[in-house]
Amino acid sequence: MSEKNQNQEAELQINNDEELLTLFDEEGNEVLYRKVLEFYHPEFDKEYVILAEEGEASDDDDMIELIPMINVPDESGDGGKFLPVETEEE
Repeated sequence: MSEKNQNQEAELQINNDEELLTLFDEEGNEVLYRKVLEFYHPEFDKEYVILAEEGEASDDDDMIELIPMINVPDESGDGGKFLPVETEEE
């Protein structure tokens, strides 16, 4: 494999197609989130998603909280789970 091909494979793979996800909070309540960004990072060999709670904009300055999560797909690829990002490097 050429060096150019290796560098191309090591690049970030980004998907910014938005979709709505229903997740559960600590109390078991359903919360609607919008997937803002999804990407694979080759250095950590992990797939990440950036979520924003749907309808959660601050009245003061229209800022929203972005929540980074690690996407861990299940064996079938039809589902999976999100894990919190635990280090600054990630």
